[in-house]
Amino acid sequence: MNDIGAPNNVEHLLLSYYAMERLQDLVDQEVSTNGQVDLWPEHWDDAGAIVVWKCLDCDRLYLNAKSKKEDVVVYKIERKGIE
Repeated sequence: MNDIGAPNNVEHLLLSYYAMERLQDLVDQEVSTNGQVDLWPEHWDDAGAIVVWKCLDCDRLYLNAKSKKEDVVVYKIERKGIE
């Protein structure tokens, strides 16, 4: 897998509805009174986003919620489709 180029088809962000709401609140705090964004910091970690890498060959998912490589969880496909 290669996620060097940005954007790419390997790296994704997984956001719960709660995380999306939190992200919006964090971004709103950066908006000045005239409606312009003073800074555009990366709020993904503070919002609770999970970084997901998807292998384009085997479709395994590598999830990292804490930004440490030892915390990466790997999911292998069990089946396709819901029965």
